Order: sequence, then structure tokens, then C-alpha cells
Amino acid sequence: MGENIKKRYPTYLKEFKCVGGACKDSCCIGWDIDIDKVTFRQYYKVQNKEMKRMFQKNVHNNDNYLDSNVDYGKVKLASGKRCPFLDGENYCIIYSKLGEEYLSNVCTSFPRIINKVDGCYEMSLDVACLEAARIILLKEEGIQFEESTETLEKHIISSDIDTKSKKFNNSPIKYFKEIRDLSIKIIKNRKIDLTQRLYILGEFINTLEKESKHNYNNVPKFIKEYDINSISDSQEKNKLSYIAGMDFFKKMVGFLNVFKEVDSLSFKEYTKQIIVEFKFEEEGGISKHSELYIKAFEDYTEKFINNDSYIFENYLVNFIYNNMFPFSVTDLMFDGYIMLLIRYSFIRFYLVGKYLYNKQESKEAIVEFIQVFSKTIGHHKTYTADVVNYIKENKFDNIEFAKILLNIY
Repeated sequence: MGENIKKRYPTYLKEFKCVGGACKDSCCIGWDIDIDKVTFRQYYKVQNKEMKRMFQKNVHNNDNYLDSNVDYGKVKLASGKRCPFLDGENYCIIYSKLGEEYLSNVCTSFPRIINKVDGCYEMSLDVACLEAARIILLKEEGIQFEESTETLEKHIISSDIDTKSKKFNNSPIKYFKEIRDLSIKIIKNRKIDLTQRLYILGEFINTLEKESKHNYNNVPKFIKEYDINSISDSQEKNKLSYIAGMDFFKKMVGFLNVFKEVDSLSFKEYTKQIIVEFKFEEEGGISKHSELYIKAFEDYTEKFINNDSYIFENYLVNFIYNNMFPFSVTDLMFDGYIMLLIRYSFIRFYLVGKYLYNKQESKEAIVEFIQVFSKTIGHHKTYTADVVNYIKENKFDNIEFAKILLNIY
């Protein structure tokens, strides 16, 4: 029996329903599958002889588990990293033969993400699920939020913070909700283009971080009075920044080690396409093809990002909400901002190369790429740590580097 809880969530949450075997990119293929302790023990008490044999063969203890509510056990995957409990039509036989109550916390939860903030359960969906990505990203009116009191069944809490805790008395985390709310307001401000919104967000986070160190007691007043229209809209395109950005993202592709460490065949194919179209393997390097890059990025931005900016706005708002932005990487707020900007810019980088290769684009194709990208990056073992280390070592954790990624002066 579930408990009654206070719940905050984007309204799109009510629209989601798993499509099971009809999904083009099943979450039951390509990922490790964790089993919580309660479910693990349920499996060894089932009366169904066929299922009991399957559990004994395919589910084992995880000696290195981190949380008994998540990864107490592991599923032994079949070839192609496929869950052995999928039938020929990609439907789960645990669900069909035993019922939903026999699904693990992980299997029950995904793509739902739950964070707990000041006792309120904040729920959302992960765009790493294709059906969720379609619902979230194609919502032209944008993402809205509401609250209710509901029953909570099996779940996993990703983050749990109490901003009123004494340990945050001198930390900007005390004002996490106010900071995040204003960040979302900035990204949703359609009176200005998306590039400018991302720059304003960076200026806000950068200035707020300085303010919190200089005059911490002034932080709530600073947030309340911050004018999101105060940044000049006269930022101009910096064509040289395209070259610096290309060099950076070429290194990012290297960090992913796509052809050895990434399981997604789709992401490998996308990577082959960008290597060809950006001519990464040709003699002369990036500087030789600068005009190609500049034209490609400017054309793509004009034709697709500006015209369908709500897709990218929704991606950013959803990420900010379900990743505890701006504390999604470290306690330093600007680290959270720069990693958000890198994710967005990396998506744009791939989309431009993919467009050059295919000579066509559609909203559905953009959504499908963002889903594959999110599934690959969000669950890569070392990507975030590698990128954070790289930007720290090269002193890229500043507003000037943000301008390079945004291609502005």
C-alpha cells in the first residue's frame, strides 16, 4: 500500500504511458538492470516454476551494491545487452505472467525521475525514453507545473534535500528553489531568442555566485530583484568561436570513445555521420574547413533552432527541473550552468553534422536524436567527470567560454 505524499510535477506527466514492445528504443535493451532487495527476495518465492527457473538463472546478487533499494541484485543480460525477460515482441514476461508488483524499483520507475525537496516529491520524466521525449519536447506551449496530494507506490529518490537544514545556512543551496525557479523563468522567456536566454542564464548564475561569496545575506534580495531583461541584446555572432567550439566538441567525442564504449548503434551511426561531414579525418584539420562550419551552424540555427526553439526550450527546462540545477554537478553553481550549456551545444553540434549528412530535418528526427543522445550521455560511466575535469584543467569554467559555446561576442 502506497503512502500519501505532496507531489509537484510538470503537467505532461499525466500523458505518459509506456508503449512496451512498440518502443523503437527499449529501455530493456542496452542498459544494466538493477534489482532492489525486496524484489530480489520476491523472485525466489514465486510459485510459477518456469519463472522461478528463469530468476535462478538470470538474477544474481550484486556484491558491490550501493543502495539496497536500487542495486542489491543484477540481471544477467543476454546477447546485445538484452534483458532475458523480454519476449519475442519486446514485452516483459515478468509483467505479463506475474504482474506489475514483481517489477523492480528501477523497472517500475523509469523514465520517471523523483527528487525530494523540502518534503515535496518532485516528479518528471527522462527524455532518454523516446515516448517521454515526444511528449515533453513537442509540447509547443511549453512546460507547466502543478501540485497535488497523491499515493506513491514503488519508487526511487534520486536526490533529497532540505533547504531549511542548518548545514545550508551559509550556502546558496538554502535558496535552491528560488534560484531554479528564476532559471526556468529565464529559459521560458520567448520574448528573446534561445541563445540570448542561455547567455542571460549564465550571467545570472555567474553574478549570483559572486554575490553569494561577497555578501551572502543579500542573496534572496538579489534573486528577487534580478532583471532578466537587463542584459544587452546587442550580442553579435562571433565567427571565430565556431572554430574553437568545433575543436572542443571534437575532444568531447573523443572522451565518449563512441566506437568502443557506447552500445547504441544509432549513436554510433550519428557519430560516423558527423566525422564525415565535419571532415575530422581530412588533412588540414578544423581550421581548413572554417567556412563550412560557420555556414552550416548559421543555416541550421536559422532554419530549425530558431523556428522550433520550443523543442530545445523544453529540453532545457526539463533538465533544469529534474537535475537539481544549478547544483547538478558540484556545489558550485556555475559548474551546473556550464555543463547544461555543454549538453545543449553538444546536441546542436551533432544535429548540424547529421543535417549536413542527410540534407533534411524534421521535428521528429530532432526528438529522436535528443532521446538517443540523452540515453547515451546520461548513462555513460565517465562522461560528466571527464568533461568537468577537462574544463577545470583548461580554465573553461567561466562566462567567456560560455560565449564561445554560444558563438557570441
